[in-house]
Amino acid sequence: GPTGYTGYTGTFQNPMTTQIDMGENAGFKLDAALSADGKWSGIVEDGTVGASTLAFGDLCYFNVSTSKWDLAKADAAATSGGVKLGMCVLAGAANAATQMLLYGKINAAAKFPTLTIGANVYISAATAGLIVAGATNATTGQPSATDNVIRVIGWGNTADELYFAPSPDYITHT
Repeated sequence: GPTGYTGYTGTFQNPMTTQIDMGENAGFKLDAALSADGKWSGIVEDGTVGASTLAFGDLCYFNVSTSKWDLAKADAAATSGGVKLGMCVLAGAANAATQMLLYGKINAAAKFPTLTIGANVYISAATAGLIVAGATNATTGQPSATDNVIRVIGWGNTADELYFAPSPDYITHT
């Protein structure tokens, strides 16, 4: 049977470690429809788990004082306001390697509440690492207690699939 190509000599660049030139009308394409719970598509970053064990679908923030990922919670700006957010796609115990989805789509049906298609999704103020589903064209679901952070982290694509694109903007409820 075939054994592969022969005859190539010289130095060849690995396109994944060099700049990729995107031509006109070209782009990166996210998976059209994630097939099941535990699936994702998007831009990820390697990191280290902070103090708590992380599970697939946990909403996390990058803790700059430790350079590790911890569970986000909207009851404090330090853990949900002007911080870098990610969705855990590689579970791990404290100090283990992890991987965070920074932008893209994620299906964590077992962890997420039922999402409304096109509705805002927020950081939970009640439970660290969870998200809160909003209703279309309404503020339903967003944190509302004093000092809670209100920050849109994405939108419902389906009842189980989150389009994760966290806004850098947030307000603190008074």
